[in-house]
Amino acid sequence: MDLQDYEYYEARAKDVKLEDITSSQHNADILAMLRNCHPHFTLIFITDESDYYDYHEFVVCEGDDLGWLGYFVGRSKELEYLNISDLPDNLNIDSFLRGLGHNRSIQTLCICTDIGESCFQTLVPFLRNNNNLRDLTFTCFNIGLQCARNIASLLGQRSSLKSLNFGSTDLGDEELVEIASALRTQPQIDELSLCHNHIGRDGCVALGNVLEGVRNPNLATLNIGSNVIDDEGLHALVAGLINCDKLTSLNLNGNALITGAGLRSLSTLFQSEHCRLEQLNLDQTSIDNDGAAVLTAGLARLPTLTKLNLSNNRIGDQGLQALVGSLVNCNIEQLYLSNNSFSALGLRSLGSLMQRETRLTSLWLGRNAINDEGIECLVEGIVNCCSLQTLNLSINHSITAVGLASLSTFFRSDNCCLEKLWLWGINFGDDGAVALADGLMGNNSLTHVNFDSRGITSRGWSAFSKLLCDTASVNNTYLSNHTLVEIGGYRNVGNPSTIVEYLKFNKLQNCTAAICKILDSHPDIDVEPLFLWKLKCLPLVVRWLEKAKPYLGYVSESTGTFQCRQLSALYK
Repeated sequence: MDLQDYEYYEARAKDVKLEDITSSQHNADILAMLRNCHPHFTLIFITDESDYYDYHEFVVCEGDDLGWLGYFVGRSKELEYLNISDLPDNLNIDSFLRGLGHNRSIQTLCICTDIGESCFQTLVPFLRNNNNLRDLTFTCFNIGLQCARNIASLLGQRSSLKSLNFGSTDLGDEELVEIASALRTQPQIDELSLCHNHIGRDGCVALGNVLEGVRNPNLATLNIGSNVIDDEGLHALVAGLINCDKLTSLNLNGNALITGAGLRSLSTLFQSEHCRLEQLNLDQTSIDNDGAAVLTAGLARLPTLTKLNLSNNRIGDQGLQALVGSLVNCNIEQLYLSNNSFSALGLRSLGSLMQRETRLTSLWLGRNAINDEGIECLVEGIVNCCSLQTLNLSINHSITAVGLASLSTFFRSDNCCLEKLWLWGINFGDDGAVALADGLMGNNSLTHVNFDSRGITSRGWSAFSKLLCDTASVNNTYLSNHTLVEIGGYRNVGNPSTIVEYLKFNKLQNCTAAICKILDSHPDIDVEPLFLWKLKCLPLVVRWLEKAKPYLGYVSESTGTFQCRQLSALYK
């Protein structure tokens, strides 16, 4: 197809029928919304095939779909997000990109295919002139060396970019060397993602050199997880990061070649004068007890740290004890320690940290071979923690009813503000269900208690039913739990119908839940105990019944039945 410039479409746009210039009615509808500046049509996905036509999906087939799309995108003042996915060969991509160059509204551009050298050059005006562009993403295709050079040439233009993402693009050292050189002209970027690639030592050296040489870099978030970075690569990277005094988030997860020597370099970053790191992800980096000990010197000097992920490593009790000593000086709010190897000894030291004044809101301890003794040691500390909102103990198969019963001390503590408890992958059966339900009596903070319900029979579910709605008396029902909205499976899937019904009531306001449960469980309210006060309590009964009347729809009770209930309560 012949290359058409922007003026070609401009001259024909006024009188053209959109159905005549597109390959489908769906594409014509999209162009109509762009032409009419539809205020809610703010994103487009461009692809070459689709099993079904999504509202925002422009499927390029034959003809000049792409050229006309470029023209109307260029004129749009509403479009904010554009995703370029797979494109057919030999189409008018250049014309589309020339039209795109006139756009000034798009904030995010996501490119999921190699558009070729000439097309990258055609993108230059768009990058240079669109002051609203904040996020440029390349993902889900192989960036070879030539493509990396094309991208580097594009990034050599000054822009308004704030976020640059190269996730899952098979980016290697050679490619990053090319791209990193262009980052010198983008000091304003505050978020850089290079995760899920093949970046190693040489790539880190190139990136480190660039960051070290940039004056006042704005980088706040660096995600370079799931690569092949080794100790020397990390050392070179740290040399550049020390110059980034705005850095608040660093993700190095999945770089299993990093050892104690690399962690020692990282520790120097934490101790540097201007380090203000708030989030650190070292998930799956093969940290053992020695590595944990190396980190402690730096962590102890990092009071700004609020989120630390050390999951999926080889940290044992000794390493945990060392970490606890350094975290005393931090303001950790989220601590991820899943899939390590802690016994009661390590958990006792962790509990001692939480006995101090702490801001910890989320603690993840899944898959740690924790047993009942470990739970008891942990409870000794968290019972005094007044900030913990999420606790994950999933896949600790040795936890039994005994350990779950020990949690009751925490649940009933005045300090308890726990909202979510995860116990996935623990087959605790009826005994565990009874222990858990009994422990939750009187707790008013938990909203989610999730676990696998296999092995739980009617005996276990009866305990939860009594927790949610004790039907022994109206007063017992009133004092039941009205805060839990999820028990067992995700969204209560697989729960008995009575449990589902009570949890549905709990999603209403606390007082409303109590009213609905009383209406549902006590068709004939016994008011004889009130006779001791003769008629003094009659106005209270009348007022409560009037207050309950608007909630009849929640319990499927007719107005006539309710009126009979009122008469029965007042005159029997």
